Amino acid sequence: MVTKIRNISAEEYLIAGLRVGEINHKYIANNIANADTPGYVERNLDFYKTLSAVVNGRGGIELRTSHPRHIPYIKENLIYEERQSLMKNDFNSVDIDEQILRLSENTSRMTVFTTLLAKKYSQIIGAINELKR
Repeated sequence: MVTKIRNISAEEYLIAGLRVGEINHKYIANNIANADTPGYVERNLDFYKTLSAVVNGRGGIELRTSHPRHIPYIKENLIYEERQSLMKNDFNSVDIDEQILRLSENTSRMTVFTTLLAKKYSQIIGAINELKR
């Protein structure tokens, strides 16, 4: 039996979580790379709002897929926030310590999604191997 979360399978939810996590990693990496750029305003992806939007079909533009099991495209600038408070003298709003914390949190989330997806696939492989016997 396949578990459904809001009309999508657990597998689709986990894949969407990984895709959103990947996009979030890009935002964080961009913030870290521009930590010393004068005038740079950090951009942060709201992971849970973005994942919710993707799961509920509000994930930006849609591309047609030729098969229902194909992984859908996620537009990269879904739900983000620009933080303009606490700027340094050079009008840069990046707090490197906060970005490292966000990177750590995002890595932990992606590890959980990856582990759960790997377990799901190992169950499927186990079932296939049982059928071969």
